[in-house]
Amino acid sequence: MSQLGKRLLSSAVLITIAVYAMRGPMWFFFLAVEVLIFGALREYYRLAATAAPIESKTGIAAGLLTPFALYYSVDLVFLVFVTMLLFLSYFRPERREHGMLGVALTFFGVFYIGWFFSHVILIRGLQQGSAWVFYVVLLVKGGDAAAYFVGKKFGKTRLIEYISPNKSVEGAIAGFLATVLLSCLSAAYLPPVDLVHRVMLGIIVGVLAPLSDLAESLIKRNAQIKDSGEVPGLGGILDVLDSLLLTIPFVYFYLVRIVGLQ
Repeated sequence: MSQLGKRLLSSAVLITIAVYAMRGPMWFFFLAVEVLIFGALREYYRLAATAAPIESKTGIAAGLLTPFALYYSVDLVFLVFVTMLLFLSYFRPERREHGMLGVALTFFGVFYIGWFFSHVILIRGLQQGSAWVFYVVLLVKGGDAAAYFVGKKFGKTRLIEYISPNKSVEGAIAGFLATVLLSCLSAAYLPPVDLVHRVMLGIIVGVLAPLSDLAESLIKRNAQIKDSGEVPGLGGILDVLDSLLLTIPFVYFYLVRIVGLQ
């Protein structure tokens, strides 16, 4: 099967599971989020271990507890506790010289993947939350798809070649325009929201999603690894989530603080 065929097949399977999770019971949504965090953290710690000894078991355990801490609004205390626990784990003579980098890289995984992605649960808990989760995923992945196909066909100008050599300026522009357009058309399934908010959200997602993608590419380049995992056609779980990680918390903030959803 071609790379494109594998990409489409894997995407179809993930989309089917995601749609059921969005519309299914909350416990299943939690379970899906936990599985994704577990897979992404395993891949991240494999990358981070190329730089320093990592407390991967502690980091994964903390990452899996983060959605519950955020859901019950005790995430700040929880993250402080995790930081303290990580420092204690390096209070050993043989690990002292790697303490600063090890704690930083381990904690960053909990924060970057566990805390950022867990905001999708808070979005699900809003009014018409399932529709808003669908909205975020559709915009991010729709923009990704537009950037991929337009870049593959028409891309000539490299975007940031030393971070992600396959991304082009033409693809980035197409992805941004597709994201804004999808946001404007979202009135078909979203609760009534002013057009100005849909445009602003489209712009926010259109800018943050590719930046989030590039951020994960930077981590992979530093580790000198092409794909974070082995999902056929898509790289890895972290590669699937990368565009969502920086985007989801901003969308949640906008919906709660600007739109006023509860």
